[in-house]
Amino acid sequence: MRWLDGVQALLLAEASIVMGTDLLAAALIFRIYLHNRRRSALAFSIAWIFDFFLVLSSAQQNQTVKLLGLVSLSVFSGLIFYGSVKFLEEESLNAQHKTLSLFATMPVAFMVYILGVYLYTKDPVWTATSATALGISGVFVVAGGMLLMEVEEIYKSAVRDLYIGVMLFGIHLVPGALFGREQWYQAIGFTASTVLIVFMVWAMVKLTSSEKFQPPKNGGAQQKVDIRPGAMVVGPEEYRRLKEELKDMPVLAFVRNVSDVPEKWETYFVTTIPFKGDFKNTINPTNLAKMTELAYQYLETFAQSERQGIIVIDCFEYLTVYNQWESLMKFVAKLRDFVIMNKGTLIVVVEKESLEPRKYSQLRKLLG
Repeated sequence: MRWLDGVQALLLAEASIVMGTDLLAAALIFRIYLHNRRRSALAFSIAWIFDFFLVLSSAQQNQTVKLLGLVSLSVFSGLIFYGSVKFLEEESLNAQHKTLSLFATMPVAFMVYILGVYLYTKDPVWTATSATALGISGVFVVAGGMLLMEVEEIYKSAVRDLYIGVMLFGIHLVPGALFGREQWYQAIGFTASTVLIVFMVWAMVKLTSSEKFQPPKNGGAQQKVDIRPGAMVVGPEEYRRLKEELKDMPVLAFVRNVSDVPEKWETYFVTTIPFKGDFKNTINPTNLAKMTELAYQYLETFAQSERQGIIVIDCFEYLTVYNQWESLMKFVAKLRDFVIMNKGTLIVVVEKESLEPRKYSQLRKLLG
């Protein structure tokens, strides 16, 4: 009897922690939404309100209230999934076909899961209510985590922590459907939920509070160029000044206009036409792998001699015509990582008005 009293006390303490964490997360993320008006933040904020109602209802004895709690769980999972979809939309990204194809297995997996629960519990009411709600919620929460993986190139560990926590939370709902009626599992399951929810809240607040999640403070205004290690986006005016400063340096440049490039630069004319003779350094705009290879070799050479390698991409708009945006972002992300590791500089020349505002903002965030 004392053991049961101790378990109940533990569950009550954990429920208090989760509800307090839910309200704190909802308030912090809603405040972030008011600042940047990103609908993904609004969806995530409201999701934690429904998780609060879920935990509150679990402590009640009334069966109707408990069923409303299951509805709250379903709404929570739906908002997590919706927030992930809006996150991709705000970053001008589409889910990879490989990710979407995995969703096709979910209906079959769900039916196998439901049949398994029924065969194990022999309880049709439990299977049709609690197990179904836990299963559907788990599917959508895991799917939301899979979608968040698509922005890892931009947000790095900030989003990695979140999608790991989200997917683990979705997966942990499965044993809850099998053993949720068992008294021995209640403490284990609720403790796991508490740990995962606290972790998810921490990761979500960390992500939505990050500088990259915020709108540009300068409204996208051009900044004074500083040729230092790292990556940057510059406009045509800044690029003209840069060419004068860098005219005597062995810059690696991918360009469209070969008539206005310093002689000492190693220049590649990006074109679909295979020129010969004077235009021996040509490269197809779809051959991002070759550009990556050239950049890597160039930076490695300069790093070995302890010099600063500088890469210029003065054909970005042209590359967007021949490549999918997601592929182009991964290409730019690789170049950014290369220059950071080798203490070089990547300069991407872009006319702000040539890109959609969201895509321009994403490029700025990616290159810091």
